[in-house]
Amino acid sequence: MKFYNASRFVFPHSYSARIFSVCFASVHVPIVAFGLVEVALGEWQWSIFLPLLLATLVGTGVGIAGLYALMAPLRVATDGLARLERGEVVADIPKGGPDMAGKLLEGVARAARETVSRMDELRSEAGTDMLTGLLNRRGFEETVAAVLRGGGGGTLAVLDGDRFKKVNDELGHAEGDRVLCGLAQRMVGNMRAGDVAGRWGGDEFVMFFPSLGEAAANEILRRIFDAICAHPDAMVEGEPVTFSWGVASVERRRGDTLESAMKLADQRLYQVKEERRAA
Repeated sequence: MKFYNASRFVFPHSYSARIFSVCFASVHVPIVAFGLVEVALGEWQWSIFLPLLLATLVGTGVGIAGLYALMAPLRVATDGLARLERGEVVADIPKGGPDMAGKLLEGVARAARETVSRMDELRSEAGTDMLTGLLNRRGFEETVAAVLRGGGGGTLAVLDGDRFKKVNDELGHAEGDRVLCGLAQRMVGNMRAGDVAGRWGGDEFVMFFPSLGEAAANEILRRIFDAICAHPDAMVEGEPVTFSWGVASVERRRGDTLESAMKLADQRLYQVKEERRAA
C-alpha cells in the first residue's frame, strides 16, 4: 500500500492511468539508457537507435493493451459494486479463474447474491405478520392489488374473532397469541393454492379468493369454522373461540376496489355479529 499511497498524486482519479504510466516508464528504460550512453560516448548510432525506438513503441502499445485487457475483472468488479451501492440487482458477474482477479470477481458475485437474498428477506418481512406468518396489511393489499391490476376478480372476506378479548383477559395474552396462530393455521390449511390470507390487525383477518364467487368463498370459510369447532384452540364459558365473517365480491370490470369491498364485507360482518348477539 505504500507505493499505492505515494503515487496517488499521479492521476489521482484513475488507477488505470497510474498503472499504464508505470508500464510506459518501465518499457522506456532501455531506450533512455541507450540514449544516455550514446550522449556520454559522443556518438549516435541511428542504425541501432531507430530499431530500438520502434521496438519500444510496439512493446509499449502491446503492454498497455495487454494490461487493459487484464484489468477487465477490476472494471467489472468496480462496476458491480457501484451498482450494488445504487440498490440495483447485479446478476451478471462473470466467473474468473483461481487467481486474484477470479477471487475478486467471486467475492463481488457472492456479495451480490447475499444482497439480493437479504433484500428478498426484508421485502418478505415488510409484508409478513410476525406472529402468525400470514401477510400483514401491507402485504395483503399489495398482493390483492396485483391481482386486480391484472383484470382479475374474486371474493374478499373479513374475519373477526369471537370472544378473543375474553381469552386475553381470562387466559392471558400468550394464550391469545396461540389462538390467533391456530386460526391462521386453519385458514392456510383449508384455502386453495392461489388464495390469499392475511392478518389485518388484532384479531381481525382477511382472505381473498381469486375467481371465486361469494357462495363458494362462504363454503371455504364454513370449513375453517367447522374445523375450529371440532378442535378448538381455546374455550371460553364452555364455548369454542371461533370467528364471524363477512364477504364481498370484487370485480375489476365493475369498477370495484379493495377499499369498497372491505367496506361492504365489514358491514356484512357487523350484521352477522349483531344477529349472533341478538340470538
